[in-house]
Amino acid sequence: MVWLFAFRGFPDGIDSWQALYDHLLFEHFGLDEFQAPYRGRFRLTAGREWPQTLTQRPSNETFLEELAPRLWAHLQAPPITPEGQEEEAGTGEVELMSSDDAVLAIILNAINKKTSHSFLLAGPPGTGKTKYAHEIAQYLAKGDEDRIEFLQFHPAFGYDDFVEGFRPAVQGGSGEKGAAGVSYVLDQRHFLTFSEKAKQDPENLYILVIDELNRGDVARIFGELLTYLELDYREKNFKLAISGREISLPRNLIVLATANPFDRSVTDLDDALLRRFIVIALDPDKSLLQSHLHDHAVEERVIKRTLHLFDLLNNAFPAGFGHTSFLQVRTIEDLSDVWEGRVKLGLQRTLFHDRQAYDRIKEEVDGLLKIDEAAEVEGVDGDEA
Repeated sequence: MVWLFAFRGFPDGIDSWQALYDHLLFEHFGLDEFQAPYRGRFRLTAGREWPQTLTQRPSNETFLEELAPRLWAHLQAPPITPEGQEEEAGTGEVELMSSDDAVLAIILNAINKKTSHSFLLAGPPGTGKTKYAHEIAQYLAKGDEDRIEFLQFHPAFGYDDFVEGFRPAVQGGSGEKGAAGVSYVLDQRHFLTFSEKAKQDPENLYILVIDELNRGDVARIFGELLTYLELDYREKNFKLAISGREISLPRNLIVLATANPFDRSVTDLDDALLRRFIVIALDPDKSLLQSHLHDHAVEERVIKRTLHLFDLLNNAFPAGFGHTSFLQVRTIEDLSDVWEGRVKLGLQRTLFHDRQAYDRIKEEVDGLLKIDEAAEVEGVDGDEA
């Protein structure tokens, strides 16, 4: 009523909330009373005092300034881009993450103290590892995309893709029919190329982001480079296995990897591998999910059921179930889509040998996803209704 009549105005004779309520019902809607399903939803708050009212309607600009002062200030004087976040030539403006972020703080602390320049974000699916890695890389590179390289490991990825290897090269042939011939040349690959790029710009950090680290055979992909990721061995010369060429890794090269250590992968994250990285665990975060849903004005009954399903899944999956799967939930229908499209099959696989546990969880989830029409009208949870 406040929002409606602040802009429309109302007769001078109205001097109480009850009178305004009656005006809304009888004059504005033309009803004798609300229909039964809506009576409990639209009601006055007991004890609320009648405020001081105005006789003349303010301008739209005044309303905006009073009701949303920060927005008004932004429209009048757009904020200046913080120092260090200027638009890079040809890249467009980049909004960097907050330096107060807990994960970023761990990484910055390690870099400043020269503890390590290799980091691993580890956790079950749906905990935001890849997004975090991209945002951290953007922050460290100050939004300069030329100082970021993104790779994703997989079972077919090898040393000859990552470090150096022989690649086919087509040459003009002089065969019987003048056909082109094929020869193989030794070529440096992604890591060495990016490392050389970092070496030419020692004043800035260069960030290599490796997604799904344990999806590839890490020992085979890195080869002799794995040892030289450690800061104690940076800028020390060593020979490559295939070419025998002598190189070193620059100190300004940051390796930022992600992995799901609980997944069925090519590589187990053993101690020898983990020793080269500072491991930062990203776990399913219920409080973050709850805060996100509140910030997006999701109804309390939807939040309640979403958190209930989140708890069920984190108790059912041995490694937990990530919160990012629920970030787009706005209605019970959205929650049902998450269950059917992202959860159900995985839960069946996890509890394949415990059918009773799966049936018990499914029955409880079916109850959570059941829509009570009367409760929908009342705007409350089915249990409350």
